[in-house]
Amino acid sequence: MNKHNTLPYKFLLFDLDDTLWNFKENSKAALEDIFDQYNLQYYYATFDEYAKSYEENNQALWRLYGKQQITKSFLHVERFLAPLRPFGILDTSLAGKMGTAYLDRCAEKTTTMPHAIETLEYLCPKYDLSIISNGFGEVQYKKLHRSGLSSYFSHVFLSETIGYHKPKPEFFNEVLCELGASKEECLVIGDNYEADIEGAMNFGLDQVYYLPDKLSIDNIVLPHPPTHIICDLLSLCVLLKY
Repeated sequence: MNKHNTLPYKFLLFDLDDTLWNFKENSKAALEDIFDQYNLQYYYATFDEYAKSYEENNQALWRLYGKQQITKSFLHVERFLAPLRPFGILDTSLAGKMGTAYLDRCAEKTTTMPHAIETLEYLCPKYDLSIISNGFGEVQYKKLHRSGLSSYFSHVFLSETIGYHKPKPEFFNEVLCELGASKEECLVIGDNYEADIEGAMNFGLDQVYYLPDKLSIDNIVLPHPPTHIICDLLSLCVLLKY
């Protein structure tokens, strides 16, 4: 494997959400389904107003979850309860049902990031590909399968299975032990600077910071420069070209 590549990598470790599977677009579509299903227009004049409230709470909760300061079950309920609380709605059972419906709808969405399939088609015969994700297991496998991504990966590593979340070194250590890989042989590809890039960097792994919303990597200032930065997944093929 990798006989003609001047780079040492044999194992490529991909984040899933917003690296390969288009979380922003798919999540918005699923959330809009929830907005309609639960008649949230009675509380919010527009979907965009509701989505803004949801996202502010959701992002804060995911940061806490990534640090293992809150449980999965709390996140599941609270992100849907928080936007309703200002209207005097404190029904945790309702919020839990909304959370389950949202995950079901998310798993049905199949939009991938631009050039994700072409990139994996190119890389799969040449490298051992794995998924590394903090996402919930009950939906991550469905996302991979329904979007046509699952066949490219030898392993799917999830934080709730491993017992540690990215960016903790224990997460990456477990991945390498399972793969039987050395640090020098692994390259992490992800869009989350703290979880993917700093996590890999602190563990001693090379990284590719994927910035899909940027048109250029010029003038990007970061606390610690990643090994590589790309704005398009096809650039990963160029980087790893034989």
